[in-house]
Order: sequence, then C-alpha cells, then structure tokens
Amino acid sequence: MNEDIRIHSWPCSYYLDTSKQWIPGKLSLTPLSIKFTADKTGELLVDFHLSGISEIKKESSHLIFSSLTILEKGTKHWFSSLHPNRNVVFNILEHFWREQLVSSQEAGAGAALESSKGKELTGMLEGSQKRLEDTAKVLHSQGEQFDNIMKGLHKIEGDMDVAD
Repeated sequence: MNEDIRIHSWPCSYYLDTSKQWIPGKLSLTPLSIKFTADKTGELLVDFHLSGISEIKKESSHLIFSSLTILEKGTKHWFSSLHPNRNVVFNILEHFWREQLVSSQEAGAGAALESSKGKELTGMLEGSQKRLEDTAKVLHSQGEQFDNIMKGLHKIEGDMDVAD
C-alpha cells in the first residue's frame, strides 16, 4: 500500500516542546503513519508509524484546552484545537492505530492477512469519492438540460403572448 495516500487531515495545533509554543498546522493520517505539517513553513514536524504508538489519550492542556496526546517511543505529542472536534479525531486515529496493532500481531503470528479493516475502509472511501464525482458530473449535465428546457418554455410562453 502506498505510504503517501492520505486518509484524512485535520487542522489543529501541535505543541512544539523545544520552543515551548503551539504551532498551527495539519494533522494527517496515512495507512501507516501520523504526520503534522506546520502551516506557515510547510515543515514536517511530526512523522511516526502507527506501530510505534503506545497510547492515544484525550487530555486537557493547562486544565482548559481539550487536547489529544499520542505517546510514541516515550515521547508525548500534544495536539489541540482539533477540527471538527477532539472526539472525532480521537475515534478515527484510535481505530486505525488499533487496526495496525491487530494486523501486525496477526502477521507476527504467521497469519497471512489479505486485507484488513483499515484497507477495506480506505477502499470504500476511494469508491465513495469516485461515485460522488460521477454523481456530480451527471447532476451538472442534468442541470444544463433543465436550463435548456426552461429556455424553451420561456420561448414558447413568449410566442404564446405574441399569438394572443
């Protein structure tokens, strides 16, 4: 599976411990990793594999701001101001993280997994996007047909007024 495929991205802020500040940017989920890219510089500040995560938790920073923490190889990463909200992002990240854990445990036990739930969900998302694009094209075409019908009706109505 291509590592560059992005499952979803969320605008948020990341606490950069070295400069002790919150950096606005985008948190991105790929089939195998989590990445954070800063808005201003476009710099990739966080990039780690789902398999390296030991814990994902909902916490509060400074007892006020709802945050999401990800513990990866002993380092705690803080994400806040998550859109649409913390619970949505938490549920999605936790789902893909747990799926990665399950699939790596089964692979370690010698079980050959043809497709996991995460891969299946990614395929469903791609299929849904394709159907949505096709539907939009058909609706656009039907809208143009409707506009042409309305023009014809207005012309007939004008001709009827002249005939009266």
